[in-house]
Amino acid sequence: MLQILTQASLCEADFNQKIDFVIEGFITKRMMTMVYADGGNGKSWLAFALAKYCAPRMKQVFYLDFDNPLSVLKERKVHELLIAPHANLHYVQRSKSPLPPFELLRTLAENATANQFENMIFFVDSLRDFADVNNEAKIGLVMNLLKDIREAGGTILILGHSNKDGRNYQGSNAIRNSLDNMYQLKKRELAEGVGVILEVRKERAAIVDKAFDIDPNTLDLEEVDLIEAQASEQDLEFVNQVKHVLVREGQVGKGDLLNAAGYAKDDKTARARLEKYDGIYWKSSKRHTRIFYQLL
Repeated sequence: MLQILTQASLCEADFNQKIDFVIEGFITKRMMTMVYADGGNGKSWLAFALAKYCAPRMKQVFYLDFDNPLSVLKERKVHELLIAPHANLHYVQRSKSPLPPFELLRTLAENATANQFENMIFFVDSLRDFADVNNEAKIGLVMNLLKDIREAGGTILILGHSNKDGRNYQGSNAIRNSLDNMYQLKKRELAEGVGVILEVRKERAAIVDKAFDIDPNTLDLEEVDLIEAQASEQDLEFVNQVKHVLVREGQVGKGDLLNAAGYAKDDKTARARLEKYDGIYWKSSKRHTRIFYQLL
C-alpha cells in the first residue's frame, strides 16, 4: 500500500515542466481552457479553425462534437477542410460515437496514465452536452474526468454557453473552479468572414485578450491587432484622420490638431478619443499649459 504512494509521489523532475503554448498567450498546453458565448457568435468557427491550426503542430487532435448536427458539419465543409486533409485529426460526432458523451470521457480518463495524452488536444463541444452544467455534482464529475486527461498531458479546449444576460458563463461554480483559463467570446462584425474578440475571465497562465479573423471558406485563422479589433468604425475613422494630420504636420497642438482633423476644439468625444489612443498611435507632450501630439 505504501509503495503505491511512494511511487506516485512528486519528485524534483516533475517541477521542470514549463508553461508552453499552442498559440502564444492564448491556448496553454496541458491546461483546460474554456471559451463561452451566446449561440451564433462564432464559437464553433473558432474551434474548427483552431483544430485546423493544431493538426500540423500536435501529435493528435480529437474533436468531441455532441452539439452540431451532421447537416451543419456538411454545410461548413468539416470533412473537406478538417477531416480529409489531416490524418491525425479525429472528429467524433454524436451519431457515430460508440458511447454517450459522459461515458466517452470516463473511458478516456480511465486510460489517462503517465503522459498518455502528451502533445494531444481535445475539443469539447459543448460542455452542456456532457452533463447538466447547473448540477454541481454531475458537472463536477465531468470536470474531474477532464482533469485526469489534463494530468496525463492533454490540452483541453471547452466550448461553453453564456447565461441568460450574456454576462457570465452558464453553469455552476464547479466549472470555474476546475478550469485553468477562461475566455468570454464576443463577435466582431466583418464585411466578410467571422471576427471574434476573446476577453480573459480567469487565468492561471500568462494568457491575454486576443482577437482573430476566421475565413469560413478555408478555416484559416488570423490573429489581428486587438486595439483595432475593439475599435468602432467611428474610432478608426478618427484615428485615420488624426494620423493623416500628424504625418503632414509633424507635431501639433491639441486644438489645432482637432481643427485640422475636422473636429471642434471643445468636442468632448474627439478629445476623449485623443486620450484613448495616446501611446498607441501617437504620443503627447506638455509644454507649459499646452499639449502637443506627434506620431509614435
